[in-house]
Amino acid sequence: MSGKAAATVKIHCLCGKYPVFDRTRVLENLGKERWKCTACKRRFIVACTPATAQGHEKYWPIFLDDVPVRGDTQEMGLVSVGAESAEVPAHLQFECRCGCRLMGEARMYGRRTRCPKCDARIIVRLGYEGDTGKPIAILEYPDTGSR
Repeated sequence: MSGKAAATVKIHCLCGKYPVFDRTRVLENLGKERWKCTACKRRFIVACTPATAQGHEKYWPIFLDDVPVRGDTQEMGLVSVGAESAEVPAHLQFECRCGCRLMGEARMYGRRTRCPKCDARIIVRLGYEGDTGKPIAILEYPDTGSR
């Protein structure tokens, strides 16, 4: 890859904007540093799927907040206007690591909950697929430190 496109990463925020970040800094801090949208101030962690023979690497946000807030961040992005606004889904289906199928509600995104089957503590974070922008549940298990 070469040129300006290879040097930046564009993230689709819930507010509909596309903050742009330096690709090198994103890769160095992938999955651990907090970033912020300049338009709405939502904080997120950037996740990435490596490039394959069929396509390029894909980046997407894992939102730490379902509403804009203040907080420490690694870097704020430059904003480019998006064509449409992504909405926070009222309900989102997901599956616990024990196999129990669950339904998350918008009020619980980013908060601790428990699986009724195995009693595991779960934090459900809201993410979006890179290609389609479809909302997905990203699960954290704080007791084990795993995802």
